[in-house]
Amino acid sequence: MRGFLPALCLALFLTLPSALPAVANEGAAGALPPSVRIKPLMVPVVNAGRIEKYTQVEVNLEIGDALKLGEVQLSIPRLHDAILTAIYRGVDEGWIVRGNIANVPALRRRIDESVVAMFGKDVVSRILITPIARQSSLQ
Repeated sequence: MRGFLPALCLALFLTLPSALPAVANEGAAGALPPSVRIKPLMVPVVNAGRIEKYTQVEVNLEIGDALKLGEVQLSIPRLHDAILTAIYRGVDEGWIVRGNIANVPALRRRIDESVVAMFGKDVVSRILITPIARQSSLQ
């Protein structure tokens, strides 16, 4: 029994250093998935047939399939046009009211439909839409 306790302590001591990094790695944040940022889009805010001001919207696409990142990056001009079309459709549908996005899920769905049509399903895993600036119109 006397030899068993020191052997147990030695075994615990030898396994402790290898167990600590495993615990540290589990809690550490992993690398962020690749993403593509679409340059800010100018959206006019129309009220009573007049452009009252402009708002800028930025869209980031999180790429779920890293092998498709290059293809998505090469298609940024097409993505820009498709997203701008979705935003203008959102203005027409009432999803964007006076520059504020009132129905974010519907706008995301419309952008996702465009992305799926371009690249297929599961290439883009997440869509982030951020309003970034507002400007008054010139009078």
